[in-house]
Order: sequence, then structure tokens, then C-alpha cells
Amino acid sequence: MTQGYYTGISGIQSSQYGLDVISDNLANVSTTAYKSSTAEFSDLLSKVISSGNTPTSNDIGYGVKLQATSFQFTQGTLMPSERFSDMALEGNGFFGVVSKDQTVFTRDGSFSFDTYESVPGDVNSSTNRLVTADGGYVLGTMLTNFSYDETFDYGAQTTNGTIGAYVLNNPTNTVAYTDINSQGVLEFPSQLAYPVQPTTQTNFFGNLGITDETRTISADVISSNNEINRLKLTFTKSATQPTDGVAWDVTATVTSNDGSTVYDTQTGQAIFGASGALESFTVPSVDNDGTLVSMNLGTGFSGVIAIDGVGISGSSTSDGVSAGTLTKYGINSDGTIIADFSNGQQSAIGRVAVYHFQNDQGLNREGGTYYTQSSDSGKPLFWTDANGNAVAGASVRSNYLEGSNVDVTVGLTDMIVTQRAYQSNAKTVTTADEMIQKALAMHR
Repeated sequence: MTQGYYTGISGIQSSQYGLDVISDNLANVSTTAYKSSTAEFSDLLSKVISSGNTPTSNDIGYGVKLQATSFQFTQGTLMPSERFSDMALEGNGFFGVVSKDQTVFTRDGSFSFDTYESVPGDVNSSTNRLVTADGGYVLGTMLTNFSYDETFDYGAQTTNGTIGAYVLNNPTNTVAYTDINSQGVLEFPSQLAYPVQPTTQTNFFGNLGITDETRTISADVISSNNEINRLKLTFTKSATQPTDGVAWDVTATVTSNDGSTVYDTQTGQAIFGASGALESFTVPSVDNDGTLVSMNLGTGFSGVIAIDGVGISGSSTSDGVSAGTLTKYGINSDGTIIADFSNGQQSAIGRVAVYHFQNDQGLNREGGTYYTQSSDSGKPLFWTDANGNAVAGASVRSNYLEGSNVDVTVGLTDMIVTQRAYQSNAKTVTTADEMIQKALAMHR
């Protein structure tokens, strides 16, 4: 009888633990990216009543205990946010955060920015670091394809009184994760310039025909000073013509866009065969205010031709990119941080790290929706693709936050079940007490 008494007490205590877990889940129903827990119970121990050979079990359980509280890492609902710095993970994984000299992990992407001057006292050198609500720094891979240039005129001298800006030196669209132990603080430069890439080659297309009339084909070419100049080819029929085909004298001139300044003039000849296909062109390049520009008229029928009876035409394409200034940042689904510029160009500058563990259930829960690694979870790692390259393993959704995965209806139902279990175990205690009193009364 006394054993039933203690068994009931263990049931009461376990019901209390179960209610603690349920109430904690319900209390965090509105906590961003909160992951609910489930109380798991097991037999405390059992005792064999008889050691005789019987076809059935003959042991008695001696109570219940809390075995574990397991995490439920099911996906929470993604909720739109007005801040692009807010992020949600769709799939498995965690953000990494350096908080109080400790690396912690979280699903809560409620991030914002703080400002840091890489050159103390120079406002133009400020960067915006991605931080959590309690000041922890979000981790990731930062590229080294930009650097601070204190002599660069970003156009902010009238507002800041000084020149200087971060300048992109190697535009790219991809970011490969560095070693998992080398992830650093994510920083977004406030003033980031896309440098001018002057034109080095221009391609010309069209039909000159064979009549003795002057033809021109022009192209815009970008100088190293970020000026859009004009390269014009002027074709006039040569005084001496080949036996078969046609020859044109060519004058290549580079001027400012308004024509007021002439930077270079070169002359040569273009010879076309009897079929109208280009056979030779003797003007290799012109000087565009300090940058040599090569001119490509194609080969055969792929560029400029001279055919009778076909409409006269002319067009061109040029490489090179005008300089631009930062307009906004964006974050791709693989965590890549993209900078958009006023010249229509883009470049990646970094990537948000997404960490994984061999055993998520082995993580230690800390305050503030943080988790820390343990010997049971194993060390953090990056997932890899078939080629061994590190991948995010989840979609990073900017302008979204992940909601709590607590199901209120399940929680309320579990609360009722736990309450009934508590009442039943309390009844067991009182019944055992009554039986003991009866037994004692029989000996009077």
C-alpha cells in the first residue's frame, strides 16, 4: 500500500513538470522563432514479484519520472516584415551570433544595424553591422572585394565636408563560405562606390553598300574619368579600288559627347571582298582620354559588310561600365548580400552563415531564443553539396520573421490531460492513505 502512495506522489511531480513545459510553450506563443518543447516520461523502476516461470510479466512499476524535454524544430509561420534586415530561415539551420564573447545560435532573425567607423572620426568610413536586439553580432563570410579609400570623392563633400568612401574593386555575383571557424561580423558599408570600368573594345555592325557616299557609325565609349565620349568611324571610298570588292578609307575620331574636345584621331582602311565580306581593317585602336579602345569590325559577314542592294545600316556595342554609388542592399535566398548601384550594376559583398548540427536535440537552450552547442549536439558545421562546396541548406528569407511553432490548441488539450493526470495521482495518494488508515484500525 505504501508503494502506491509514493507512486502517486511521483505521478503528481511528473504532472507538475509536464504542466511547466506546457505553460512555458503557451507563454512563448508570440515569441519570434520560438521552438516548443515536449515533456517525455518513463517508468521510474519496476520490481519483480515472483521469480517463478510464468508466461506473463510479473513485475510492478514503481512510479514515473521525467525522461527528457525534447525540442520541436518544426517550421514556424513566416510573417512579412518591413525591414530587409529581418530574416527568417525556411528549412533546417541556425543563424550564428557572437554575444558576450560567446558564439550562440538562433532561429530568431530580428536583426537591425549599428554604426561603426573603421577610421575613427571619419564619418565616410562608417559601416552598418548586423546585430541582434541585445547587441550580438550576426556571423557570416565577408568578401575582401572592397576597401576604404580616403581620397575617393563619393559626392558627399557638400554634406560631410570631407571625401572618402569604400570602393568596390572586384565585382562578383557569388560568395563561397570560408572555413566555419573563420566566420566574422557582417558589415554593410554606408558609402560604397562602383568604380568606373573604361571602355577597352567597341564592336561595329552594319552595311556600307558600295556607292560613293560617306558613311558613319558611332559608339559611346566610357573614359577613365567616367565621361561618356563619342567614338565615330567615318567611311569614304578610297581613290584606289581593288580589282574585286571595295575599299573604304576610315577615320576614327574620339570626342567629348558635345564634340567640343577631340581626344584622338586615327586613319586607316577597310577592304571588302567581292562578296561584301570584310577582309582587312587597319585602324587597331584609338585613345579615349587616356584609355586605348580597340575597334572590332568583325570577320566575314559577322560585323561590318559592303553589299549592294541591301539597306544601309550601322550599330555598335561597347564594353565598360560607368561609375555608380550604392542605392540599396538585398539578401538572396542563399544568404548572399547584394549591393545595388546607381549605374544598374550589382555585386555580392558577403554571405549570412547558416549553421547546422549533427543532433539538434542535443543543443542547450539559453535565454533569448539562443542555443549553445554541447557534447551531445556536436560542433556546428556547414552542409555541403555533391561537389563538397558549403551550402546554406535552408532558404534565407529577407523581410520576413519566423513565428513561434507553438500550437495553442494542442497546448490547451495537453493541459487538460495533465490536469486530469494530476487529479488521478492525487486521488491515488488519498486512496493509499485511506487504505493505510483502515489497515491500522484493524489492529486496534
